[in-house]
Amino acid sequence: MFVTEADTTCLRQGDILSNVPFPLIKPQEFAAIGTYSPTGGPDGGVLFRPVESTVREQVWFTSQILTRLSFAAVISQCCDLAPRNARILLPTIALARLVPITSATLSAPEKLASLRANKDPRDGDDPGIIKLFYIPGHEKLGGVEWTVDYNQVFSISSTEFPSIMRNKILQMNDDSRIRFKIKLAWCLGRLTDEELTLGHPWLVPAGPAPKLPDQDAAAE
Repeated sequence: MFVTEADTTCLRQGDILSNVPFPLIKPQEFAAIGTYSPTGGPDGGVLFRPVESTVREQVWFTSQILTRLSFAAVISQCCDLAPRNARILLPTIALARLVPITSATLSAPEKLASLRANKDPRDGDDPGIIKLFYIPGHEKLGGVEWTVDYNQVFSISSTEFPSIMRNKILQMNDDSRIRFKIKLAWCLGRLTDEELTLGHPWLVPAGPAPKLPDQDAAAE
């Protein structure tokens, strides 16, 4: 599944990173760091003001959230990750968390075999487990089996490049990366039965596929 020597100059879709903080965000329990004044509020009451920061001309708050250091797979597209003038032009790099195989799956031989096969999700008769991508045991992953959970997605700032390269521990070979891409696209982008019956113009074949734009030109 992985190449012997990973490219240490850039990130690619499917790369595995180590020790990445995965946030467990609970919007209803948002806790911001701020300044406190016991008498600065109305009528001499308590005043609490969240600390604001400006990033890319937008206001951000610093919050306190639960995090877990995790393995993560890069899910941003390869061409978008290509460094230009020593930086990645994307504002963020999208990742998906690696999770252990559940005990229920480990105790179900047929389900486990289906997971390990990383089946083609486009097969209507046997698509396998679409939402997970199987990662076999590897010494750099603690010697145990993992899955990439396509629904546990988060992002890191692209300004972490190139320092984030120190966290890159594995790179998928071409065959595995293609399977990874197709399962990812199918998991997040597959249409519902209802949508397929709506007659949307994009779902009707209309001649040859359009030519893809030049990546360098599109980035300018």
